[in-house]
Amino acid sequence: MPFTRFSAIPERLLFGAAIRGRYAHAERMTIGDIRLDADTTVPMHEHPHEQITCVIEGRFEFTIGDETTVLEPGSLALIPGGVPHGGRTLTPCWVVDVFAPVREDYR
Repeated sequence: MPFTRFSAIPERLLFGAAIRGRYAHAERMTIGDIRLDADTTVPMHEHPHEQITCVIEGRFEFTIGDETTVLEPGSLALIPGGVPHGGRTLTPCWVVDVFAPVREDYR
């Protein structure tokens, strides 16, 4: 189907109930609408997918490889495939994640 809404997609819990995401999949990419509670840790992890994270609301201390910064609204994290990344929310956050290729594990 060529049109949908995130609200029509079932919510997935990631790394515990403090992270809630809804994911839409095209043939070669995935986009996610993610809500994170304040003071939530996203453990350092890696996957083969390239990822772009865009912060819509909140402040998120984020690490990619050996670099750490605080992401704020409008900030982007450009994460190459296979590179460890993770962080901690400083406030409640709303982010949009894009992955390529598609995240089959999030279907």
